[in-house]
Amino acid sequence: MPDAESLLAGDHRELDAFSTEAFAAFARKDALAAHVALDHLWMRLAVHIRAEHKVLFPALAGAPPEVQSLIQDLKVEHDVFMTALARFLQDLRKPDADLPPIAAAFTDMHDLLQAHNHREETQVYPLADAAEGLTIRINQELTFLPERYRK
Repeated sequence: MPDAESLLAGDHRELDAFSTEAFAAFARKDALAAHVALDHLWMRLAVHIRAEHKVLFPALAGAPPEVQSLIQDLKVEHDVFMTALARFLQDLRKPDADLPPIAAAFTDMHDLLQAHNHREETQVYPLADAAEGLTIRINQELTFLPERYRK
């Protein structure tokens, strides 16, 4: 089994695949396909965030103050991403969904998510492997999701 850092970074790559699907659907002006891709991204991101909040961040409670501050910032950003995705899903369900503004807003959110992921991967995840049993617990969280969202 990969270490905790590799598991979490690899999960970021899996999440990126849903974003790629959403971008392709927006390019085709296919609201239904965009909704499906963003729905999967929303659920998988929620699972990823749960693993960080429930396992990773508590394991780093003894980290230096600058890491604790970064973790607080990351938590706030998690809320921003989940709220934005929920709004996009709601907007895409409308019969007269206006795709270009939704796509533009998703692009902006995706850019922020990429910067967020980079900070996690370079400043937080490398600290994860020092905690005993973390890999197994993170893997359990990442694989615990509703059947319809499993790929």
